[in-house]
Amino acid sequence: MRFRLQTIAQTIAQTIAVDFFFVEFCNLVKNGNLVAVKTMTIKDLATFLKVSPSTVSRALNNHPDISSEVRNRVQQLAEELQFKPNSFAANFRKKQSKLIAIVLPKIYRSFIPDVIEGITKHLNAHQFQTLILITEDQLQHEIEAIKQCCDMRVDGILLSLSNQTKDLSHLEICNKHEIPLVLFDNTMESKSFTNVHINDAAAAGLCATYLNQQKVKRVAAVFGPEELSISKNRKIGFFEAIHKDVKVDICFAQDAKEAYHFVNAQIEQHHTKAFFGISDEVLLGIITAIQEHNITNTTTVVGFSDGLTMPFLHKELRYIFHNGKTVGECAAAQILKHIENNELSKENIEIPVELN
Repeated sequence: MRFRLQTIAQTIAQTIAVDFFFVEFCNLVKNGNLVAVKTMTIKDLATFLKVSPSTVSRALNNHPDISSEVRNRVQQLAEELQFKPNSFAANFRKKQSKLIAIVLPKIYRSFIPDVIEGITKHLNAHQFQTLILITEDQLQHEIEAIKQCCDMRVDGILLSLSNQTKDLSHLEICNKHEIPLVLFDNTMESKSFTNVHINDAAAAGLCATYLNQQKVKRVAAVFGPEELSISKNRKIGFFEAIHKDVKVDICFAQDAKEAYHFVNAQIEQHHTKAFFGISDEVLLGIITAIQEHNITNTTTVVGFSDGLTMPFLHKELRYIFHNGKTVGECAAAQILKHIENNELSKENIEIPVELN
């Protein structure tokens, strides 16, 4: 009996000592008088509270299997010790990085900030973070960016193709690593990847119909790189709608500079006064040439724009509003679908638009 009483006394003393240690430890941390030598872990909390690490994890996540008493003890101690769960470790266990890569050809285009806002807003709502990589419209940079994303084991990739991209063979590495990829805005037809873009053919058709209504006789039409689906589809839609008796001079421009030189030549050689541009960048080249010839008030210009800058440079500009936020939100929704089930069939998603 005496031995048992002695053992009980020792146990009580140890318990009191441990509790005293925890109180003092919490006070030191709270008052900033203790410098931590290592990051607090769930295992540390479990040891202090004499429960299993899984119990601590469930309590922190308000799991219904954990009693309110245990949950309150765990959460109170976590708050006192300023404990933050290691999301990287949790994602590692789930075989997820919670990271989506956005690969863009250029960052300074006015359309791009709206795209990024649409993507990040949707992904953040689902606890995903974003990594942005810029290819500077260079195919080799695009190849390297895709490889980097695969090496980092991101959960998914949102890609707007560079103007130098001729095919999608360099994207097969994503399928090899089972990393979902969605193409948006600058895309190519593909059976391997989902595409998100506006209804390019129908939108270009609206532009051509407007030119028909203006009874123009000759049009300088400036498209982007010929191999991109955005150029192919808009060209098809434009020519299906434009009247057959309208003379159309075509240019496939890489940038605003090429568009400017083409339009400048058309004005000088044919006195052209009607123009179509595939993007804000192309429209910038078109409008600059028009202004230099002092014919702004006598020209008809129609094209695709985000509406932020070009309408102020040419007040009579009619344009298809290219809503970056809508494109971004739709692309983000698609990548999340494919992360959940990468066996989903690939889709060609067209966003409807109207002429402003």
